[in-house]
Amino acid sequence: MFRKTIKIAENERALVFQNQKLTQVLMPGLHKVWDMKDDVEFEVFDIDELYFSQKNGERLYQGSASLKEHIQHEKLQDTEVGMLYLDGMLRGVVAPGERLFMWKDAGDIRLDRIDIADTPLVEDKTLYLINKAGVNLATRLIRSESTVAVKPVAVATVKNSHVGLLYIDGKLSEKLSPGTYGYWQFNREFQLKSYDTRTQILEVSGQEIMTKDRVSLRINLTANIRILDAETAANSVDDVEQYAYKLLQLALREAIGTKALDDLLLDKLYVGETVKELVAENLKAVGVELGNVGMKDIILPGEIKAILNQVVEAQKAAEANVIKRREETAATRSLHNTAKVMENNPTLMRLKELEALEKVADKISNLNVYGGLEGLMQGVVKMT
Repeated sequence: MFRKTIKIAENERALVFQNQKLTQVLMPGLHKVWDMKDDVEFEVFDIDELYFSQKNGERLYQGSASLKEHIQHEKLQDTEVGMLYLDGMLRGVVAPGERLFMWKDAGDIRLDRIDIADTPLVEDKTLYLINKAGVNLATRLIRSESTVAVKPVAVATVKNSHVGLLYIDGKLSEKLSPGTYGYWQFNREFQLKSYDTRTQILEVSGQEIMTKDRVSLRINLTANIRILDAETAANSVDDVEQYAYKLLQLALREAIGTKALDDLLLDKLYVGETVKELVAENLKAVGVELGNVGMKDIILPGEIKAILNQVVEAQKAAEANVIKRREETAATRSLHNTAKVMENNPTLMRLKELEALEKVADKISNLNVYGGLEGLMQGVVKMT
């Protein structure tokens, strides 16, 4: 009646309170405690959970020598981050300024302290250990007063052929080459802007533009751009590609709007050269180089295309007629020159007669001759 019995498991510890005052810590086993005034209470803890999280834990720890024998206490400075290990395995990241009360019998406890006052950069070795342990830093952050999930490490990855600009609390901190970086972001805000330094193709497609002679065209333009100075680009414009697109679009409208359709069709390089001249300096001012600019397509309205086809057809027909007349004139002139030569040369005339006779004879299968050879030569060959 005056004794209370309690059984403590191997992974448990029990605090004995008498009249709400901590009197002893019970180890595993069967215990009987005298309770003459019915004012003894027990509070059992599972040490596998590692942390001693009693509501008045700090006060109990400071006021009880017996509890200190079982609890390991750690206090971090406001400029320190802790890497908490249990039996050699990373248990979590301890936030700056935190107090930890842990059961010593839970295992081999080690807390590595890292000073983050001078630099927020996470060393490669530490970042490797965090990744290797597979610690979900959003949920394994050890922070007693945290009400929301906070990631203590901000991971910044810069891809190959890119350049990164790291901003801390809104200010440019450093320029990053390709690689993976980690930063302690307690009481800091990090932002990474990454820029591709390779040549990029920018398409300005489907632009409906009216020419000087009021013909509506649809133009597709292609341009090459490359970021030369990422810092200048970041400080000048919010979106490099969008800025370049707008400049090219406006320049294209200006180039098309000041030329007639016939002029554009005759000089196809005019549009690319004009657009580049109008845009290159503006892009250079924001750290971007403009390469080749070219017009991919000119799409004409249906009725204009039909009219142009008729014009081309008429032009080609006229050219064919001119060629035909020129060849006929040349042939007539050749016959005239031949006739003049034959007029003054009987032998040549006779050869032409025989040549004509040979051509006629090739098409004759039977020939009846009257009057002998003399008649043949006089009546057939001789021409008067």
